[in-house]
Amino acid sequence: MKILKKEVKTGEKQVVVVMKGAQKSYIAPDVPHAFRQKSHFRFFKFKSFFKILVFRYLSGITTSDCYYLIQCGVQSSSSELAILFANRRSEYEELWEGSLPTESEWEKTSKFSEIVPTNRLLQTLEKVVDKGTAVFFDTNSDDFLAKFLQTKANSVRDINHFIERLRVVKSENEMDSMRDVCNLGGQTMSSMISGARNLHNENAICGLLEFEGRRRGSEMQAYPPVIAGNLKNSFLAILNLFAGGVRANTIHYLEANNDLNPSECVLVDAGCDLNGYVSDVTRCFPISGYWSDAQLSLYEALLYVHEELISYAHNMEKVRLSALFKRMNELLAASFSELGLIKSTDHKEMIHLAEKLCPHHVSHYLGMDVHDCPAISRDIDLPGNVSFTIEPGVYVPMDWNVPEFRGIGYRIEDDVATNPSGGIELLTAAVPRDPIEIQRLMGTSE
Repeated sequence: MKILKKEVKTGEKQVVVVMKGAQKSYIAPDVPHAFRQKSHFRFFKFKSFFKILVFRYLSGITTSDCYYLIQCGVQSSSSELAILFANRRSEYEELWEGSLPTESEWEKTSKFSEIVPTNRLLQTLEKVVDKGTAVFFDTNSDDFLAKFLQTKANSVRDINHFIERLRVVKSENEMDSMRDVCNLGGQTMSSMISGARNLHNENAICGLLEFEGRRRGSEMQAYPPVIAGNLKNSFLAILNLFAGGVRANTIHYLEANNDLNPSECVLVDAGCDLNGYVSDVTRCFPISGYWSDAQLSLYEALLYVHEELISYAHNMEKVRLSALFKRMNELLAASFSELGLIKSTDHKEMIHLAEKLCPHHVSHYLGMDVHDCPAISRDIDLPGNVSFTIEPGVYVPMDWNVPEFRGIGYRIEDDVATNPSGGIELLTAAVPRDPIEIQRLMGTSE
């Protein structure tokens, strides 16, 4: 509210924040999807010596179909009013869906002044909002409500950027949650790799990921995992292309239902969700446990880039993701040129070809969502306690002029965070990157 008060226009005497939680959705009649609250509504937990303390980012409510309103005068001495809009369940609904937290349990975490049934939202807004009000609202979440507020308030502005300014920098307790979930994500990936040798279908890897994560405490997968095979042999890759595409070269390939050939490498991009925070890890490994010469040489070229980027980020005076991206392209160009994947010797052309082989950014912010805080620029100096990914990749097209690498797609991704005292902390150290260590996990190292 202190941030928002600085944004008011002349004549605006109060600030009103209206937050809409996620709605329940259905996969079939009367069969709901697994529910995940919008992150601005989400919560996190951390362990104290005596009990689990539960805090919420704004409201703390993890029930569907809720709204949260905060009202405050512009004057610094003005007190805040917080209203939770939520419906209680009937006895019949409780029979099928279970009971909700009590109102006193909700009040302990969301600190509302009043709880009101959801169907009284518009009636309440009629009383609270007037032409002297600056309203902040997720304008993409509800067109009807946005238009209604625009008729009542002096101004209606999107709130997401202001919340993301807070969320992108983690508290110490949030950093503990990030360490927990990233360690869990690393352990899950390692265990999946150790059990994935000679599996015959991508979906089997998906099930193994789910099992290894949930048995360690993950509440769900952080996002639909990318599980994509790719073939080392150009002739087989062409056959695979006609059968359904070179899957690892589709950066967000989500089908995960194709058969795996023993000669394939597999790219797995997956994360865990724990206490409202998520991890995001990508590893590549040969399904047989043995790398071909082409697979290994391209993997080692990409691994060199990844290791150099981690070192570069750790030694930056101020981490800036845009600078990390520029450095990635320079390293990719140099490493792939040495490998022979890039033939040009012109620096500008080499960078262009590197960008063609890796058409995505090197990083994104990470936290309560896998692509966290998208409104925050990647061209800013990062303070301490900002978590993000480092993920160089290479996706060799089928028409590339170096036949032995055609159809191979790799990405190596780790989660890191800036230290308040400088440098970065590697959060996903629990899963190896070295190809020999990957073989050791699969039981095929000599």
